Amino acid sequence: MRLLHVKRTYRSLVRIKEILQVLTKHGFGHVVSRLYTHMQLPRMRQLRVPGRAPVYLPEDTVPVRLRMVLQELGPTFVKLGQILSGRPDLFPEAFIQELKVLQDHVPPFPTPKAKEIIATELGAPAHKIFPHFSDKVLASGSIGQVHTAELPDGTEVIVKVKRPDIDSIIATDVAILHFLAEMLEQYIEEVRLFQPVMIVEEFARTIRRELDFTAEAAYTEKFYYLLKDNAKIGSPKVFWQYTTPHVITLQKLIGTNIGEKAKLQEYGINIKTLAHDLAYSFTQQYLIWGIFHGDPHPGNILVSPSGKIFLVDFGMVGHLSRELQSQLATTLIALMRNDLEMVIEVYEDIGAFSEQVNHRDLKNDILEIMDKYFNTPFQRLDIGKIFEDIVRLARNHKIKLPRDFVLLGKSLVTVSTIARELDPDFNFARAASPHVNTILKDKFSPKRLFSLSVFHLWSLFSLLQRLPSDLKEILRLIRSGKLRLTLRLEALDRCLQEFEKATNRLSFSIVIGSILLSSSVLVLAKAGPQYHNISIFGLIGYMIAALLGMWLVSAVLRSGRL
Repeated sequence: MRLLHVKRTYRSLVRIKEILQVLTKHGFGHVVSRLYTHMQLPRMRQLRVPGRAPVYLPEDTVPVRLRMVLQELGPTFVKLGQILSGRPDLFPEAFIQELKVLQDHVPPFPTPKAKEIIATELGAPAHKIFPHFSDKVLASGSIGQVHTAELPDGTEVIVKVKRPDIDSIIATDVAILHFLAEMLEQYIEEVRLFQPVMIVEEFARTIRRELDFTAEAAYTEKFYYLLKDNAKIGSPKVFWQYTTPHVITLQKLIGTNIGEKAKLQEYGINIKTLAHDLAYSFTQQYLIWGIFHGDPHPGNILVSPSGKIFLVDFGMVGHLSRELQSQLATTLIALMRNDLEMVIEVYEDIGAFSEQVNHRDLKNDILEIMDKYFNTPFQRLDIGKIFEDIVRLARNHKIKLPRDFVLLGKSLVTVSTIARELDPDFNFARAASPHVNTILKDKFSPKRLFSLSVFHLWSLFSLLQRLPSDLKEILRLIRSGKLRLTLRLEALDRCLQEFEKATNRLSFSIVIGSILLSSSVLVLAKAGPQYHNISIFGLIGYMIAALLGMWLVSAVLRSGRL
C-alpha cells in the first residue's frame, strides 16, 4: 500500500493535519472522523484534529465546499481541481461547473530569485544571456512565472521560470494525496464510486509532465513544425539553447485573446473565417495528426492583427492512437446513421465496459441519444454537444473512457464553444467533415487493409510457432505438480483482516480475564505481601487488567463498531 510511502517527517505530518483541519472546517468532519479511526501508522495517531464534531451540511453545497477546500489548500490542490473540471465522465455537472471556477491566484516570486534560477540553469547571469530582461512579471501561475526578454540578436522572447522548491512541495502533496485517496477508497464506501486512487495517479502523471519544462518545449516544437507552413495558424518557436527543465524560452507572439470579439472586429478580421480556421485546425489535430492541444481556452489562443491564429502553452497535450482516431470518426458516423450496434462495438473495442454495465439499459440510453440527433440536419449538428452527451452516458453507466478520449472531449467542447461565440451560425460538422472522410477512406484503403492482414498473419504465425513449446512447458509443470493458479479476492482479504482484528480482540479479552481470575485467586488466598489485608500482587493484577480493559474499550469505540 502507498500508505507506507508517505515520508513521516514532521513537515508531512503537519501538512496532513492541515488538510484534515481544512476538510473539517468546510463541513467534511464526518469523513475526517471516519478516516481518523483507520490511521494505524504509529506517528499518524499524533494527528489529533481538534475541536469540531462532524458537521452534516446540505448535499447541494458539497461542490461549493469541495472547491473552497481545494482553494484553501494551495497550488497543488487548485491544479488538481482544474484537472478534475475536465473530467465530466467522473463527476456530476454541479461539481464540474464549480471546479471550473478555480483559478491560479498565486503571487509571483521575486524577480532576483528568477534571475538566480536562470543563472544556475543556463550557466551565466541573466543580463549576459538576455541584454534586456523585464523585471515585471507578465504572468504568474502555480508552476512558474513569465518574463519578457530579448536575445542578443534582438529577437523578442518570453522566459518561463519554474518556482523555487515547487518540485519538492508538489511531491509531498502528491504523496499525501495518494495516502488519503487509498484511505478514502478503502474505508469510505460512498467515495469509492469516484475512484480517488485512479484520479490521484492520473493527476500525478499530469503534474509531473507540467513540472518538466523540456517536455512542454518538445510539444511546442512539434506543433511549431506541424504548423510551420500553415498561413492561417501557427505556434511559437523554441530556443533550445536557453531551455532546461526549469527554464523555457519561447518566441514572443503578438496577438489578441481570441475571446475579445470586439477588438478582433476593430482589426477588420473576418470572424466567420476565423471560427472556421480554428475548428478546421483542431479537427485536423484530432483526426489526422493524433496529437492535440489539451487546454485550448481563449487565453491560450491568440490572433494577430493580420488574422493569423497562434496556439500557445502546450503544458497539456493529448494523444489519440490511429485506432482511437478511427473509432472516434466511426462513432460520429454511427450516431448520424442510427447504427446502435456499431456504437456498442466501438465502446467494447476501447475496453470501456466492465462487468457492472447493464447492456440493455445502455442500449436504451444510446437509442435516446441517437433519436435526439437522427433527424437533425448534418450541418446543424453540434459535435461538442454530441460528445457531452456521450460522456454523460458513460458516467451514468460507470463506463471507463480512456484519459485522452476525455481530454479530447474537453478540448472539443472548448473549441466548439469559442467558434460558436465568434459565429452563432457556425457549423462545426462542416469543418470536421473533410477530415472524417479522409480518416474513413484511410481506414478502408487497400494499403491499410493489406498492412493489417500482414500484421494479423504474422501474429498468427508467431503464436503457432510458440504453441508447441508453450504446451510442452504447461504439461511439464502439470506432471511435476508445480503448476499454480493464483486467485486474488479483495473482498475476502478485507474480511480476513476484519476477522484477524476480531480474533486479536478476543485473545486480548481472554488475557484480561485470565489476569482478573489470577488476581482474584491471589486476593482470596492472601498470598504475598499485604496492604490492608489485601494481596499487593492481586491489586497490581487488577490495575493492569483495568488499564488493558480501558484500552480495549477505547479501541472498540474508535473503530465505530460496537
